[in-house]
Amino acid sequence: MLRSILLISMMITLVTFSGCDENDDTVWDPRPEPPQGVFSITGDGYVVLWWAGPYDRDIEEYIVYANTAGLNADYVEIGRRAADDNPNLDLIYYDYIDDDVANGTTYYYAVASIDHAGQVSTLSAEDVYDTPRPEGVLFINDISVQQSSAGIHFVSGGTIDASSSECDAYVDSDVFGIYYLNAGDLNSFRGTEIQGMGYTYDWDDIGYAPTTGWSDLGYAEIIVGHTYIIKTDDNHYAKMRVLLTDGVGVSFQWAYQTDINNPELIAPPKSNDQNITSIYSKKNETNNDLK
Repeated sequence: MLRSILLISMMITLVTFSGCDENDDTVWDPRPEPPQGVFSITGDGYVVLWWAGPYDRDIEEYIVYANTAGLNADYVEIGRRAADDNPNLDLIYYDYIDDDVANGTTYYYAVASIDHAGQVSTLSAEDVYDTPRPEGVLFINDISVQQSSAGIHFVSGGTIDASSSECDAYVDSDVFGIYYLNAGDLNSFRGTEIQGMGYTYDWDDIGYAPTTGWSDLGYAEIIVGHTYIIKTDDNHYAKMRVLLTDGVGVSFQWAYQTDINNPELIAPPKSNDQNITSIYSKKNETNNDLK
């Protein structure tokens, strides 16, 4: 009987240790999964981060990190976002507004999850960086109506004389009353480029300036709802979207990238499930500078 008991004990011990092979590559990580699909929306003096939370109810909050040194540099925590309870393990989107930024400076971001035990996930896998830039709304006169305010000067965000060497783009019309947007400086060739991007449903539809396709004529017909990209002679990018036209000029929404050679104007949404209108309503709640 004693011999049988010893044999059974030895078998149990063998089975127990067989599951702990030192060559077993299986590693159990108790930490939560990181957020997925992190991306940013460019604004004027702010950046909006979006991400999808993991399919996990045991998430308490998210940590948002940033730096200005690069994707491989150390990140610093800039804020937190509470997680929603997720009993059905649904796909839930979150956003975070970083308004402690300067236009023309590039910021690099990452997000991590924290569970209710305080365990922190690895950083999000996506390469996320953003360069906020100024934007506004401006009415530009037809050159035949008032030349002194027929041009736009992106650096100042105001109108300028269409004949000025500082004019980036200007408005004129033909005998049929059709308006045109022209690359700036009537007096000399400055290397300014212009391109019509066609009809855009929303201001955010055009996220980045193109590298080719510039108009050989140096102008494009102005049509309400259409967006136009400008590349200035000093290698800055801008976009203009037509809001309305009347008998004396055109109203544009505009954005100008102060960071030289940076084609980012606003990053478009990555998912049809996200309602960009909610970004603007939330931004209005915290900052009245939104368009």
